[in-house]
Amino acid sequence: MNGSLYLFPDDPTAVPDTQEILDLVRELEIIGAPLHLDATKQVYQAGPGFARQVIFAGCSPHLRFEPESEEDRDFCHVALIGPLDRPKLLTGAQTGKPRCPHCRARLDDWRARIPTAEAETHCPSCGQAVTATTLDWRQQAAMGRVLLELRNVFPGEATPGDGLSKGLAQATGMAWRHAWADMSPLP
Repeated sequence: MNGSLYLFPDDPTAVPDTQEILDLVRELEIIGAPLHLDATKQVYQAGPGFARQVIFAGCSPHLRFEPESEEDRDFCHVALIGPLDRPKLLTGAQTGKPRCPHCRARLDDWRARIPTAEAETHCPSCGQAVTATTLDWRQQAAMGRVLLELRNVFPGEATPGDGLSKGLAQATGMAWRHAWADMSPLP
């Protein structure tokens, strides 16, 4: 499965206005024509501003913005996920072990301990209660009720530019974060 760069509110329980997010990404030309629309996921072609608003590592990344066939999903495109009933936790096959916010110990068995964004467990090292939202994932897990997904952006390959990051904060009135994870299930 391919990776995605996710942007999401700092408070994973927050539900920013998705129309404000869509208006911003349209204004920044991050999205183009719709590919799939339903109540909890809107998928768009990448627009001409995608490569201007996402900062790619390296001097010449290979980016494809058009599918080669109807089944092809290995091209850059954008999904707005949400609003969801509860925060969703998105990780990847290569997600590292998160750290406890209290003692900084790694949770080796985090997949068994933290199946959802809301699940609570106790740190095996210090015994403090932790949830997915309080763990230090080092930008390797995304969680929220509303997420902006930039698909086919691999971990560490790209970060949101200042225009996108600041624009999301201004448009929604809340702080946003970013992380990399596997691409969400496709429509």
